[in-house]
This record gives sequence, C-alpha cells and structure tokens, in this order.
Amino acid sequence: MLLCLTVLVGVNAWVVLSTKGAICALDEALAAEAPERADCIIVLGASVYADGSLSPILENRVDAAIDLYNRGLASTIIMSGDGREANYDEPSAMKRYAVERGVPSGDVCCDPGGYHTYDTMWRVANVYRAESCFVVTQEYHLYRSVFDARGVGLETVGVISDEGTYEDQFWYDVREMAGRVQDCGQVLIGAVPDNPGAAISL
Repeated sequence: MLLCLTVLVGVNAWVVLSTKGAICALDEALAAEAPERADCIIVLGASVYADGSLSPILENRVDAAIDLYNRGLASTIIMSGDGREANYDEPSAMKRYAVERGVPSGDVCCDPGGYHTYDTMWRVANVYRAESCFVVTQEYHLYRSVFDARGVGLETVGVISDEGTYEDQFWYDVREMAGRVQDCGQVLIGAVPDNPGAAISL
C-alpha cells in the first residue's frame, strides 16, 4: 500500500512539475504580440449529449480552440475523441459546433480514434504527422495531455480552457491522478494504441 501511494504521489508530481512551464491561460496565448504558430490545435473530447450538443466542459474546450484559430495560431483544428458509434460521435459534434461558429469545415479534422488522451497524442504525431501543437483542455487535464504530447515527440503548448468550476470536479481530479500514472507508463514504454490508423496529411 505504501509503495502504491509513493508511486501515485511521485508520478503525479513529476507529470505536473515537468509540464507546468508549457501551460498558459487562453488570454495569455491570445495576447502574445508575436505568437508562435503550430501545425494544429488539438481539442480533446468529452461528453456529448443525446441531442448532439456539447457538455459545458467540451463547449469550453472548443470555444477556446476557435479563439486560437481566429488568432491565427494554427490553420487546422483536430477534434479528437470517441467516434466509434454512429449514435455517439464526439469529434463530429465538436466539428459541427465549430463550423456553426464560423470555422471553415475544411480546416477542422475529425479524429474518431482518440479514445484516450495518450491515443490522441500518438495519432496526432504518427497518423497526422504533426510536429507542433496547441492542446486545449481544462487545467486539471492539461498536465497529462502535455506530458503525453511531449512523450510522443510533439512540441507542445497547453492552453487552459476553464470557465469557472465544473460539476463533479472533485471526481475528475481523483480520476486524473490515476490517469497520469497510466499514461506515464505508456509514454515510458512507447506504447502503440490499439487503433493506430494509416498516415493522413493535415
């Protein structure tokens, strides 16, 4: 038990401290006088409702990505999430939301194989062949996201999309602690997802 607790605390500290310097607020990213461009903006999936609308967490992520796109920080947005089911397709719902708000359809790429955070980053680097990215998600999730992205070779800036406090935030934080340990292991062994896919040009 003591060993497990030590690993949990140690890995979480490593993931957070090693990525903290690569994470910034949305306002900070938008206000940069000479911002660095990236190959893409990655939006990580979250819950979509039965009517196809986005949950508040996901809506905030996509809104932040749209702001980055409109600022000219990347010419492509990758909407990555679970798209395995015809009646539940996170990337398509995310794309529809962005297009309805003025982003050209051709500049939004749907990645239906982003079942997990590590899967998304591996696919962006190895399937979509990106070398640099902005990653957009809530702060609690960004440390792991940036860690995973760097672990697969992506030059990465994490952008915080939080808008206030979310329902069930405590449980998100608890789950995230375990997720960091799992993803750290995947990065260290260079894991290949179950759904690697063929190479696609952005």
